[in-house]
Amino acid sequence: METLDLTRSASLIDHLVQLSGLRKRDDLLSGITRAMLETVAAQKIEIFGLVHDENRQFWLPLTKALPGENVLFVTDPMRGDPDMMTPLDSDANRHLCSSRMEVVETAPTASNADFVARFPMTVAEGATLWGVAEISLTHTLTAADRRDATRLLTMYGNILDMLDYSERDALTGLWNRKPFDDLFYKTLKPTIPQEIEQLPDGVEHRAANTPSNFWLAMVDIDHFKNVNDTYGHLIGDEVLILVARLLKTSFRAYDRVYRFGGEEFLVVLRSSDHDAAVSAVERFRANMAAYEFPQAGHITASVGVTEIVTGDSPAAACERADQAVYYAKHHGRNQVCSEADLVRRGLLKVDLKVGDIELF
Repeated sequence: METLDLTRSASLIDHLVQLSGLRKRDDLLSGITRAMLETVAAQKIEIFGLVHDENRQFWLPLTKALPGENVLFVTDPMRGDPDMMTPLDSDANRHLCSSRMEVVETAPTASNADFVARFPMTVAEGATLWGVAEISLTHTLTAADRRDATRLLTMYGNILDMLDYSERDALTGLWNRKPFDDLFYKTLKPTIPQEIEQLPDGVEHRAANTPSNFWLAMVDIDHFKNVNDTYGHLIGDEVLILVARLLKTSFRAYDRVYRFGGEEFLVVLRSSDHDAAVSAVERFRANMAAYEFPQAGHITASVGVTEIVTGDSPAAACERADQAVYYAKHHGRNQVCSEADLVRRGLLKVDLKVGDIELF
């Protein structure tokens, strides 16, 4: 028994050491899935993310692992569709785990021959729940299983907290420039229906069922310097925080919002076509124009939109969006300008970079 305990402890330490050396979120998610499976000798591990979208909450299946098989990424969060996800209350035990923030165990049933233990997955020192890990076993959860699984999940949450500290803007809580490039290149990943890509790291990534187009919107607050000069930087900071909140509530759960510094924000959004993308950004612009900011009153924004295309680069896409913002600011402000539409109308020269190619 003592030898088994030592072996288990050594295995747990190995997994903790491996997790502590990972800095990419996908690698971490794969690592914690594998570590949980092997540490508690589970029959299956599934991790579900909690998605907030338009005042609703859904479960998004993220990873799945079986003994002797590679970790499978079930859904790409960037291409997940809330309309296809299961509602928060669709699984009573998972819902109970998330609402109580505690482990919920169930015995085998007629439809499921396994014991299942559900662990809450949290960040912000355990204060914020973002998902649930479900462990399927042939036996009831032992005290050692519970202890070691909790240690692994605590380590995982601590690493996510450190990543958030370095990858999020301290004032608004939005993503900063650091993680932008990685996400940008994910938008260029080909999405062949039902294709499974086998990567050298032993992780399988299942592609989305339907391809999606991605767009980049650059948001610049109009006359923001006047806000700081008139009301002071504290009020200016409050405006930035409220604009960040408007951005998060105006776009869907799978869209990503960044603060690039000062009064400049970026949104990477998924949309079926050009008109739908512009309409989504226009909704934000209208929401902001209608909002009355404390002290500062009504403040507007100028927005430039461009499609992220095959072979693109972050710098090239940002440059195209910036040209559209420049046009908006010099032709009335408080408007959304599409780079493609400006080019089509002859209002913007086609001399902007797409990827590493200069177009003239």
